[in-house]
Order: sequence, then structure tokens, then C-alpha cells
Amino acid sequence: MGRVQALLLALVLGGLGYALWTLYTLPSLRVNPEQAQQDRLQTRPVESVTAASDVALPAVNATPPETTVDTPNLSSVAQSQEVGDDAPYIPPISPATPAPAYEGDLSDHQAYLADQSARAAQMKLAYIAAVDKKVERLEALLEKGMRHKLPPQQLQEARDKIQGLRVMQAQLRRELAQ
Repeated sequence: MGRVQALLLALVLGGLGYALWTLYTLPSLRVNPEQAQQDRLQTRPVESVTAASDVALPAVNATPPETTVDTPNLSSVAQSQEVGDDAPYIPPISPATPAPAYEGDLSDHQAYLADQSARAAQMKLAYIAAVDKKVERLEALLEKGMRHKLPPQQLQEARDKIQGLRVMQAQLRRELAQ
């Protein structure tokens, strides 16, 4: 029994040693939220990282240098981006907003149904408005694909998506008109 206990003790101590070593080698945590936000915004594009030697890892006990960086408004940067030959698509960044809860009397079934109907109509209107922008983007990408001579199957898939969006837009318009 003593041999089994010694083996278990060695395994437990080895695991604790590994955990401590892992924690020791991790870079120090940043508790200042402003500095953490700046660190998240200071990224390099993928093209600039060419080899592992190009990436510098922070030292274990090093403190971050004091820098002041003008952080750009990311949503305006993403919206102002044009479709270029090699420009990647960057989706707009916005904070998550919780869905509004029903604030009326839950025992009033008709009022609840009217609220749900109004929300459905609002969602349909938002979809109808978003389709035009999405179709414009897809058409620009389709033209780019034709210039780069993509396979006909991929071009047809883009055309089908555009047509599907327009069909759904028309269907939602008919539903709202009723």
C-alpha cells in the first residue's frame, strides 16, 4: 500500500508543479481596462506576419510600455471601406443589444399578439432595407469574380443568392402589404 500512495503523491505533486510552471510562463495579465482595449486594437494585418521570428512574445515580468494611441472608430472604418480587388471584407462591429422584452400585461392576449405582430413587421422591414445593401455588395463581388475568371458554378451560386434575396424581399413586401 505504501508504494501506491507514493506513486499517487508523485503524480499529484507533478501535476501541481506543471500547473505552477504553466502559470509562471504565462504573460502578465493587464488589469487596466483602457490598456487592455488598446492592446486588442493594436493588431497587425495577416500579410505583415511572415515568419515566427517576426512575432515577438512579451517577457514574463515585463510591464507594458506607456503609449497613447488614437483609436479609430471601427464602425466608420468598416462602413467606408470600398470593394477593392484585394480588400478583405470587414463586418461592422457593434455592441450586442438585448432584445426588448414585452412590457405589457401578459394576461392581455390580444395586446401581446399585437406587440408580436408589430415586432415581426419591424423585423421584415429591417430585412427589406438590408437586402439592397447586401445585393449591392454581392453584385460587386460577382463582377470581381467575373474579372478574375472564377468557375461558372461559383458565379451561378452568387447569382442564385442575389435572386434568392430579391425573391425573399418581394415576398416580405407582399406580406407587409396585406
